[in-house]
Formats: sequence, C-alpha cells, structure tokens
Amino acid sequence: MRKTKDEILEYVSQLKGYEGYIQFMGKKIDENDVFAGENIDINDKSGYIYEAHFFNKTEKKSISIRQINDAWFVDETQLSDLSKDTCEFYCKPINGKHKIKMAQIWQTEKMNIGKVQDDKPCESLDVLKLKKIVFAGFIDDEKDGK
Repeated sequence: MRKTKDEILEYVSQLKGYEGYIQFMGKKIDENDVFAGENIDINDKSGYIYEAHFFNKTEKKSISIRQINDAWFVDETQLSDLSKDTCEFYCKPINGKHKIKMAQIWQTEKMNIGKVQDDKPCESLDVLKLKKIVFAGFIDDEKDGK
C-alpha cells in the first residue's frame, strides 16, 4: 500500500507489540530509532523515514516500509502463513547491539526451458525461487561474541 508522510507516521505510531527499527534519511540509526517489543514512538516527526522494518513475534507479522520518490510503500508479510519454504539468516548488528534476523521466502516453480539461460539445466523440474526477504525481529545471541 502507498502512503503519504503523515499517513506513514500515523501508521507506525499505531503499531503495538512490534520490534524493529527506523532509518531516517541522512541519519545513522541510534538507540532512539530501535524498538524492542514496546510501542513505537517516533521522536523526530519532522524527519523523513527512508526505510523501517518491524516484526511482531505473537502475530508472526513482518512490516517493511520504504520511501520511493514522494511516497512510502508498506509491505506486510504474514510469516505464519508460510510453509517449509522459509529459512532464516542473521545480519550484522545495528549499532553493535541488536542482531537482525531475516527470513527468506522461497516458492516452488516449474522451470520453462529457455526462459532463463542459467536455469536451462533444470528442464521442467520443480525449483525453488527466492521471492522475498523480510525482517523477522532481533536475536539476542551472546554465544558467538559478535
């Protein structure tokens, strides 16, 4: 869904029980821009959100917000609806503290010969294709020391 700046600020402020972060345009992410399961309170309402990612553990819902030109696009993904074709991976921590967990969403497709040159060896076999990568919350994993 497409939203204006005021609509996106209202949308984000209504999220309850989500963890995530907001990246403001021209600014590094600081502790005020990271939320860990509490209500989201945007301190700088005059700033422009470049992108934001939120995840609700209870609802297993991921929300991605991206600014493109003069609008903000919101992508909501229900992770509980997904099958075994989802896997998780971890990214570099934000500010060295919050390690990000991402979920890759794959879908099975039949390949058509000649459609994509790199897929020619798969000849009408079922193959997994990456469809989307979404934010799946933070992980507190102290055992790797990173």
